[in-house]
Amino acid sequence: MPVPTSFKPDILRIVAWSLALPVLCAWPFLSAMPAFTLISGDMSRLAASINVLLLLTGFWPLISAWTAFSVLRTGVPLQAKARINERGLLIGAYATLWTAIYVIVAFAHP
Repeated sequence: MPVPTSFKPDILRIVAWSLALPVLCAWPFLSAMPAFTLISGDMSRLAASINVLLLLTGFWPLISAWTAFSVLRTGVPLQAKARINERGLLIGAYATLWTAIYVIVAFAHP
């Protein structure tokens, strides 16, 4: 029995979400780690600047900006808001890339 082709995008979306969801769950915790690393002190200027960059591009500044943006868009029609909410996999890809860079930096720092 042939599988209908309409299932293929759904299966790909399920696979993509199954890969992105664990990263999205760990991302808030990992995004706080550069702040703790900066508080600990004794590090080179390069390491400190990399941690500041990671801190500024992590979860907490982005969720703050998203919250402010959503508050400012309270009068926007629901269809425009629905298009914004469909970008979850894009955020998952960003979180995966950020987490990979953080892991590289964390293990490269002595």
